Amino acid sequence: ATLSQRANNAIVATQTASTFFIMPAIFAGHVAQLKMPRLDAYALEISVVHLSMRFGDLKLAIGTGFLYERHGKLFIVTAWHNVTGRHSETLTCESSTAAVPDNILVTLRMRINHKGHDREPYPVSVRVPLVGEKNALFYIHPQGWPRVDVVAIPFDLDSVDMEFYVGDEFRKQPLRSIFPAPGNGDITFECCAFQQFAISDHELEQEWLERVEVTEELFIPGYPENIQAHLTRPVWKRATIASSVQLGLNQQPQFLIDSASHKGMSGSPVVFYSPSGSVRIGSTTYFRGRETAILVGVYVGRVGVTETVDPQIGTVWHRSVIDKIIDEQCWERLPDEIKALPRAIEAAVKSALSMCSKELVEDIKDPSSSTRYVFQRSLMMDLHGRARPSEVLQELLAIAQTYDGPYTPDEGD
Repeated sequence: ATLSQRANNAIVATQTASTFFIMPAIFAGHVAQLKMPRLDAYALEISVVHLSMRFGDLKLAIGTGFLYERHGKLFIVTAWHNVTGRHSETLTCESSTAAVPDNILVTLRMRINHKGHDREPYPVSVRVPLVGEKNALFYIHPQGWPRVDVVAIPFDLDSVDMEFYVGDEFRKQPLRSIFPAPGNGDITFECCAFQQFAISDHELEQEWLERVEVTEELFIPGYPENIQAHLTRPVWKRATIASSVQLGLNQQPQFLIDSASHKGMSGSPVVFYSPSGSVRIGSTTYFRGRETAILVGVYVGRVGVTETVDPQIGTVWHRSVIDKIIDEQCWERLPDEIKALPRAIEAAVKSALSMCSKELVEDIKDPSSSTRYVFQRSLMMDLHGRARPSEVLQELLAIAQTYDGPYTPDEGD
């Protein structure tokens, strides 16, 4: 390891009252000078992007996303229901127009560097297509059901168009024709992934994620009700962890938060942020000597909301699903293929029943038995979540009532 790497990871100080001070190590009588990226709430915000979901030029909804780097490539991470325009469980269209998005207008802030000096980030809006010829242009989690309400959109600044007005005149042209990439002039522009501002001590980060407890304070930078700060900066909402991060929820890598969240925040990063650099793990507090941020997950929406009740509880998918989505590279289907046709549901039900004995089919028809719900879940997984659970159960019971084979004999018959 280089001197800088060793210095960055070293711990210099002794444990005092369960407190650690983490700072560059001293070698050969001097402190290694490390060039670290500026980290504060304002800098971290550069990775958060404003999303306008559109069909053509028709705006359908507002959401939030954030830039994420994996294997040297850049992605926009956001909620599945943002980019599909459908409820993640019922598959109903979320827009009153019944249209679903085919592109998003992404507003991000480009970091400006003039001869080695950073300047105020500049807001830029670029059009990102969501639909290709054979599939959608974003990755989904390989687990079809229960659906993971998170996607990763490959994002290449060299291939996107910038949309803007000059007076009343609308213009569209390649982004890089206006904002050159780093290394192409005295003034260069780049966008920054969350990892550029996150904690560099991955062991400490992992230990925090494995031991963080209910009631820990988190933050959600996003665009509630499309409210924006200066130069499209996101608004920071406070949250506390309301269920175990480690145990998950409904056997899935997600957890609940207590927060007064609103529409427009879906797809926001959920972060632990400490301006003082203190990180508490159990009874021990580490002071890193600089601001600290940890990505905890992706906020996707509230639960339990009715016309008269709002418990102010939100759902967060654990950050681990992001890497899984990117690594597996599963493209989503085209918009008109996301919801299965009735004949596809019927075929799946008949195929499942053909693998049953006659006695098992009778058990499915018995309202006092839970067998029907076991089959319902299995069918939802076979269909990759492309139907409503109630729709699948209804079709299963209807076909089972008149089903007369073929059957699979019980073992021993």
